[in-house]
Amino acid sequence: MRVLLAALALYHGANGALMLAAPELWYSIVPEVDHTGPLNIHFVRDIGLAFIAAAAGLAIAALNFKNSVALWPAALFLAGHAGLHMAELGVHGAPPLAGARDVATIVVPGLLPLFLLTLPWKKEVRS
Repeated sequence: MRVLLAALALYHGANGALMLAAPELWYSIVPEVDHTGPLNIHFVRDIGLAFIAAAAGLAIAALNFKNSVALWPAALFLAGHAGLHMAELGVHGAPPLAGARDVATIVVPGLLPLFLLTLPWKKEVRS
């Protein structure tokens, strides 16, 4: 459990750090992000900070999963972001590979923290 939380913290933290430090690079390497409109550096950095905050909550929870209070804000943001992407996929559709990519890189890593919070046995997990 802790390893999964730590991996998610690294994944989301790296994304947020890149958004904050190099928004132009982030915008150029994320597939199809240019379909959302022109690059807004301030907006990308704002969202990068949200990913860094979520990563911090994931890291804190990885250190002490029995006290999962820090995981709630991270799960709320990440699940909300995943839900938004799922809704847009449902409304606008996507080619199969693009949809699968979004599910693998946004939806699953975004919903995992919320799933971990809902596990009935999570308070018993020691490792």
